[in-house]
Amino acid sequence: MSRTASDGTASGDASSPTTDESASPTEYERLRTKKKERQGNAERAEVRDVFVGERRVVLTVGFDWTTDTERLVYDLDSDREVLKLEALAESKGFDFEQVSFLEAEEIPVVYTGSEWVPEAHVEYVEGEGSAGQTFVTELRLLVRELARSPKVLRRLVRVSRTMTTKQLVIAVIIVKKLIIVALLAWLLL
Repeated sequence: MSRTASDGTASGDASSPTTDESASPTEYERLRTKKKERQGNAERAEVRDVFVGERRVVLTVGFDWTTDTERLVYDLDSDREVLKLEALAESKGFDFEQVSFLEAEEIPVVYTGSEWVPEAHVEYVEGEGSAGQTFVTELRLLVRELARSPKVLRRLVRVSRTMTTKQLVIAVIIVKKLIIVALLAWLLL
């Protein structure tokens, strides 16, 4: 006995590509993955493995709707990557040094069009986050960089205290001109 669908095709035929039985689990998973991987789509992922090495940290996350896993790699020599990892650990209530405790935790992730990114550090992804978040992020990176080289900062403060008003005005004019030249070079190149 064969039932006919509204378009007149037989749906009871086992060779018909429109039946659920003909779709293999991998095809179903691939289609579901394509449906989930839309820019801006938010999902929950479980951290299945945490590897902490000398130069990098690798988190392997998985989703309940696919058997595939995603790897989130953080370079410990990069300030931006360390801030990302620190933000992720803090979002789950851990200190940066306790990043290995993230294993078996569920984290919210967002698809950016090319990769899954934890929501905790969306503002560190280029083109994502608000202007305010980007400004705060860049400011935190600048402060971290200045903290690494306090000798230069102290020297700059000492020089600025000993400058006369005339020298200060000349220094401001020179800095402004350098900024204008740098902006023109950046726009033209």
